[in-house]
Amino acid sequence: MTLPIARDAKVRRSRLLWLAELQPSPLSRTYTVRLDYAFGGPPPRVNVLKPDLRADGVERLPHVFSRDGLCLCYPWQWNDGKLIARTIVPWASEWLLHYELWKVDGEWRGGGHEPALLEAA
Repeated sequence: MTLPIARDAKVRRSRLLWLAELQPSPLSRTYTVRLDYAFGGPPPRVNVLKPDLRADGVERLPHVFSRDGLCLCYPWQWNDGKLIARTIVPWASEWLLHYELWKVDGEWRGGGHEPALLEAA
């Protein structure tokens, strides 16, 4: 994967807001994603803006946090010393590839955990 060119990027009050397009594979759709990160806070939050991941009758998305934030890593796998371009961006692209495969057969092959368990803790 090559690093996507940002459509928009802003830093305000130690908060990064980044908008870009990701295409997980040459055969994949192109997804518009928004990354929101407050320096020193929890892992960056990534949401898919387009296309609507819930289209085609999808009621429950796999491996997402509340408000459909993509579940990309365990909380302890992230710290602000890591480069977003080498972690969160490729992880988001990988999540999208697993999403596409899940849409085909209903099986999530991306590993990980159910985020609802972490949010409840």
